Amino acid sequence: MKARTTTLTLCLSLVLLPPLAEADSSSSGKGTSSARQQTDTAAFDKAMGPVFSHYEGIQKALAADSTKGVARAAQKIAKIAAKLKPEGVTGKHAAHYKHLPTKIKTAAKDLAKASDLAAQRKAFMALSRPLAMWATMSKPPGINVVFCSMAKGSWLQRDKSIANPYYGSKMLRCGEVVSGRHKGTAGGHMKHGH
Repeated sequence: MKARTTTLTLCLSLVLLPPLAEADSSSSGKGTSSARQQTDTAAFDKAMGPVFSHYEGIQKALAADSTKGVARAAQKIAKIAAKLKPEGVTGKHAAHYKHLPTKIKTAAKDLAKASDLAAQRKAFMALSRPLAMWATMSKPPGINVVFCSMAKGSWLQRDKSIANPYYGSKMLRCGEVVSGRHKGTAGGHMKHGH
């Protein structure tokens, strides 16, 4: 199971983190430089708090096979994302942070326009990509990145108990936590190696 989890994490990382165009020249890799790089995301991460709050509401609604409040929450995410400022982020992932606000805003607008549960789930998967990228790089406390091999998509959630927004009641527990506090927790078919 541990090898399987490591493989899933590696695959997810490769999908979510495309290679940087150039190496970060400000890092010498010595002394306090790497420690400083790890904390240079603090302001951006704090600004992401409200984004995650609305996102979490969407994730829970879709997991419950509901569309209630999804469009409104997506509109709020788009507005917040337009104000995110990644310029202060430095370190090895700075180039990835640079594009997160635009990706989040675009995906949130698409989700707000989605007309039914199936369309909202598809749009939610697109919104989840930049959020999973952020959570994988930043590792915000209490937030897990969950991956469903059946849906071929990730999402974020706080709870240890898997709540799959892509399948809802059909396969609510399908998925595995690949990053975060509950890493390695699996539900549904993932637990049995299917």
